[in-house]
Amino acid sequence: MLIPTLVAAVLLAPPAGGAALRSAPRESVTAVEVPAASALKLDGDLNDAVWQRAVPITDFRQRDPHEGAPPTFPTEVRVAYDDTAIYVAVEAFDPDPDKLVGRLTRRDSDSPSDWIQIYIDSYYDHRTAYEFAVNPAGVKMDGYWYNDDQQDSSWDAVWDVAVARTARGWRAEFKIPFSQLRFHDDGLGTLGFGVARKIARLNETSTWPLVAKSVTGIVSQFGDLKGVHLSRSPKRLELVPYAVADVTTEPDANPLVKATAPGASMGLDLKYALTPGLTLTGTVNPDFGQVEADPAVVNLSAFETFFAERRPFFVEGSGIFRFDVDCNDGQCSGLFYSRRIGRTPHEELDAPDGGYAVQPAQTTIFGAAKLTGRVGRFSIGVLDALTGQERATTALGEIRTHPVVEPTTNYTVVRATREFANQSSLGFMTTATNRALPAAMTDVARSAYTGGVDWDWRLVKNYSLSGFWAGSTVRGDAAAILALQESTTHSFQRPDADYLGYDPTRTSLDGHAGSLSFNKIGGERVRFNSNVSFKSPGFDINDVGFMRRADQRTMSNWLQWRHERPSKYLRSFIINFNQWAGWNFGGDHLFTGGNVNAHAVFANNWDTGVGFNVETRGFDDRLTRGGPGGYVEGYRTQWGYLDTDNRRLVVGSVFVGHGDDRHGSWFGDLNPAVTVRPTSALSVSLGVRYSRNVADAQWIEEVTEPGTHYVFGHLNQTTVGLTTRVNYTLRPTLSVQIYAEPFVSAGAYTHFKELVNGRTASYADRYAPFAYDGSPDFNYKSFRTTNVLRWEYRPGSTLFVVWQQSREDDGEYGSFRFRRDFRDVFRTPARNVLLVKLAYWLNY
Repeated sequence: MLIPTLVAAVLLAPPAGGAALRSAPRESVTAVEVPAASALKLDGDLNDAVWQRAVPITDFRQRDPHEGAPPTFPTEVRVAYDDTAIYVAVEAFDPDPDKLVGRLTRRDSDSPSDWIQIYIDSYYDHRTAYEFAVNPAGVKMDGYWYNDDQQDSSWDAVWDVAVARTARGWRAEFKIPFSQLRFHDDGLGTLGFGVARKIARLNETSTWPLVAKSVTGIVSQFGDLKGVHLSRSPKRLELVPYAVADVTTEPDANPLVKATAPGASMGLDLKYALTPGLTLTGTVNPDFGQVEADPAVVNLSAFETFFAERRPFFVEGSGIFRFDVDCNDGQCSGLFYSRRIGRTPHEELDAPDGGYAVQPAQTTIFGAAKLTGRVGRFSIGVLDALTGQERATTALGEIRTHPVVEPTTNYTVVRATREFANQSSLGFMTTATNRALPAAMTDVARSAYTGGVDWDWRLVKNYSLSGFWAGSTVRGDAAAILALQESTTHSFQRPDADYLGYDPTRTSLDGHAGSLSFNKIGGERVRFNSNVSFKSPGFDINDVGFMRRADQRTMSNWLQWRHERPSKYLRSFIINFNQWAGWNFGGDHLFTGGNVNAHAVFANNWDTGVGFNVETRGFDDRLTRGGPGGYVEGYRTQWGYLDTDNRRLVVGSVFVGHGDDRHGSWFGDLNPAVTVRPTSALSVSLGVRYSRNVADAQWIEEVTEPGTHYVFGHLNQTTVGLTTRVNYTLRPTLSVQIYAEPFVSAGAYTHFKELVNGRTASYADRYAPFAYDGSPDFNYKSFRTTNVLRWEYRPGSTLFVVWQQSREDDGEYGSFRFRRDFRDVFRTPARNVLLVKLAYWLNY
């Protein structure tokens, strides 16, 4: 009965931004119009006559640390507008201006500085807002807020601001073009508006109006900006053509790989305001050469590694396309995982005996477009992308072949959410993946479709009922669906799982999933969540989404107690209690566990946290990667961290963790890091990832002659990564960023064994010694560096100069020796890419 009730509410409820929403009294300010004959000079002096006519906002209140208290220093804000922009003048008073903190960093890089932040809810929906911020050094940040309290810091706009230090503090004068904002079709008049000021040395944040931490939401607490009227439409079209020139050097014995490969390309980004509330964003032949490389990992699990999206086109505005299916410690994944677009090709060809092979590392994106904004009562997003066919090249003597390794593919995502005055929402999402498969490519699905509804229903103050239901279907030749059934996402071929319906002849796979949560989402002291969820065995979203496994039913509970009123020694204290359990659809008990963790921020701005996890014995139905499952012992884990005051010249942090199963398996992590800021413009960070992993029963492989044997071994693994980051900013529009990480992971196997009875309770009886003659030891070495010079030579126009280098080697020995291994990292042949990208912003 839940979904019909919500659908009825969609039809009967007033629109977001309507009368019901506006009934609550809100603080307000009125903008003054800049006379057409007098242009406002953006210089930070605030001497223009219009500022003398504007009534200032002065009633700021602390958000942190003393919620609701008067701020330590006063702030005055005035607002004006003309035909093209909104202007905001801020005077931040400070009796000790020499103590102002303004670190010189790259744009959009948060730092422990003083900040002034302007928020404009131009839709006036009390859920979304644009943020514009500046510090005393003139460094700009901007972002987009959605769902009332979620931030998309990747959103970038073209706007201007001037700052000035005075004997009474500092000033900021903002110019925010109307062309960078989106509005309801009924025009302007009243906008949502908020201002925040951060004072670094006091670690104090004050806002107008009060945006309280104890109240749910951010945007819904803003005030009103009245009196803004446009006499003409703002500019609607933005074009950013760009040109790229690059050269790649790659010494290789493979004659198919050019030692030096120059290249050049051109592309175009565009934005067009179809309506005041609807924007079309597109890219043709996109280039993401300036994006930092992913960190190196060694994945010995049965499941895919999740990497965060870094490409600007897909990161910006990604919040509207969220439809979460799985969440763990704040990292969520679901129906749309944009890194599937431009993915590594499905097929990975080996070189023929005595020959050579080469294939592209990623799929070429021909173009992509997305439509985002509002239509009536709905927030909508539509994305479509087209990727090209990719071919490998193989050579054996004079014979060369060019087999297809990735077909031409079209990806489509449609998202719509109905938003209500009480911050409730009801939405749906559909995705489609369609491939133009060549006749020889039968093991890749021809098409995949998903669809679902999700809701976040506010019951009474601070309580909500949230959840989703989703379905999926994947279609293709029998070989493709067989490969999908046998993947570790599904493992239909398991001999101990007759409930799964394994069928080598089927040409489609269907499934569904759902979740329901009851939550307390606000309040000064206590918050909680109780959740139940399921994913049927045939549910699959991995063509354009991300999901590690299907065939699962889970339940979890979370309870938090928080104290955020500062005392003599503490600024805040939080303690969490967690419980979780899971089963597959065959009734096997996969896991049960609990956790207690606590976090404290001290008066000196140091913070720390500790946690304790306990898991009981569970059943791993992916233990043998498609063979029979088996019991695994539960771990007892302890972890903790300590961070020093991030406002200091030297900032340190450390994370430690340890866990064991009391049957010979254990792990330990030590991750120290230090950041040094010798000047306002320079920061140097050094970090270490040190990990020890001893697994008494680590999966190796299935041996089928003679007979079938599921082989495991005792793994002793050491992993070390050394991360360096250097950020140097010459001025707010010109910066250099350096990232480098050598990485080594070595693992040695001993005491080989085979699984003989995975369902026995006795660990000693589950395995028997096995004479294994393979050599699974590994010594993986990697070095990755990305170095970027970024110059915004005019608003919206950028020049990137990028140098990337990668080195990689995999030895067949398992010992770890720090000096030898890290020396050998830099003896490995390097692949270098030097790239120059020039982009020019046009506005019509």
